[in-house]
Amino acid sequence: MNTDLHLETYAAVDLGSNSFHMLVARREHGELRVLDRIREMVRLGGGLDKDGNLDPEVRQRALACLSRFGQRLRGIPANNLRAVGTQTFRRLKNADEFLLEVENALECPVDIIAGREEARLVYLGVSQWVAGERQKKLVMDVGGGSTELVIGEGVDPIEMESMQFGCVSVTNRFFGNGEITTKSLRLAQRAVAAELQELQSVYRKTGWQTAIGSSGTFRSASAMCVANGWCTKGVTPKALKKLKQKALTFKTIEDIDIDGLSERRKPVFIGGLAILLACFKALAIKEMLVSPYALREGLLQDLLGRLEHRDPRDKAVKALMTRFAVDPAQVARVQRTALNLFDCVSEKNALDESHRVMLCWATELHEIGLSLSHESYQRHSAYLVEASDMSGFSRQEQLFLAVLVGFQRRDIPADYAANLPGRLHRALAITLMCMRLSWVFCRTREDDAIPDFKLRLKGSRVRLVLSDNWRENHPLTIADLEYEIQALQMAGLQLEIEYTSHGFN
Repeated sequence: MNTDLHLETYAAVDLGSNSFHMLVARREHGELRVLDRIREMVRLGGGLDKDGNLDPEVRQRALACLSRFGQRLRGIPANNLRAVGTQTFRRLKNADEFLLEVENALECPVDIIAGREEARLVYLGVSQWVAGERQKKLVMDVGGGSTELVIGEGVDPIEMESMQFGCVSVTNRFFGNGEITTKSLRLAQRAVAAELQELQSVYRKTGWQTAIGSSGTFRSASAMCVANGWCTKGVTPKALKKLKQKALTFKTIEDIDIDGLSERRKPVFIGGLAILLACFKALAIKEMLVSPYALREGLLQDLLGRLEHRDPRDKAVKALMTRFAVDPAQVARVQRTALNLFDCVSEKNALDESHRVMLCWATELHEIGLSLSHESYQRHSAYLVEASDMSGFSRQEQLFLAVLVGFQRRDIPADYAANLPGRLHRALAITLMCMRLSWVFCRTREDDAIPDFKLRLKGSRVRLVLSDNWRENHPLTIADLEYEIQALQMAGLQLEIEYTSHGFN
């Protein structure tokens, strides 16, 4: 095997509510060349009941699919992989348990992304299809559990929204008995239209020159419209009307037989049609082209951006810092100290650059809560981090950051890591320790108060060595460090503090 070429191989996995997709590509001469595409119709969303429980048969179907995906991913460097879960994963009850099984089958971490982040990635993927086009475009992606609507220019979104309906969920809700009636289709359209009311005026006012559809629903609708001679390309309102009339000639979903409709798409076609009809009417869409690109292509582009220091997460963090007017001098002081602590312990504890970057962002955001109140400001900081729309961040990443800023000082509750998967707990404990110790050392906001130190971590034992001379002049910091001995026990770490009369050179 040519190792150099293999290191330039990348993969994106999109765990959608209807289909699971995997895209493997190689970067050659600055461009991505697709090596492999795998798609399986898992229908994960169809196996979810109203309480968020997943049907055992669907669960096993999903895990079997991911085992096959995992085989294809073996050997690709971990930093070159990204896998995400969308709407169904967001709705799952006891999601952590299933997520662990998913990651074991795929042999790769999986990020659960928020709806607006899904919209951003879809837009980024579709934008590669129309590279160089600076005119405004509307991008619409109908998934199994959600529908993303984005207006943007170039590769930059202007308006983004993720609506909580998709071809699977609408089909299950309005056509669950398999019957197709004029009334059920009308009710489905009305429900979707109601969800569109808040955004339709904003989107119409913003406007666009080109409308582009992404995903299987659009490809299927376009294939049927073209095959039956209702339009020559894409999808138009007139063609959709004829498609609706044709669909209503069938009494059940099982009976549907329209040129251009595949057997795999047939079970969720009617729900997708209801969404298209409602969106075309609400947004006054005159024609929509169909893109072969979607979320997985956006994932690959986003991954490359992260690796090449074009990370949208940096921009999101800087925006919060500006909005809440943090003290740049204190941020620099805490950040420098926290990263020095991290570098002392990371190499022997399997921490990598991704954890260092998360700690760096946490130091930049740790005082944004001061804009609301000094009392328990760390809790306000955590809330703002967790609740804000932060482009590029997965749900787990925002929760990770929220823990770091929310428990930078004072008590650490026993369940502080309960909302994060177990694979992150060790890294979280260590980075939280670095965050807390840096806060202690920088509490007085004086550079001269920060001591020279040595820090060692082996297993759960933490050994912090400080100078005797420094100790005599910093009683407040010493008291804070004594408090940390008890507090860090909740993170599974045993802090031992030693003082030496010898130098650190």
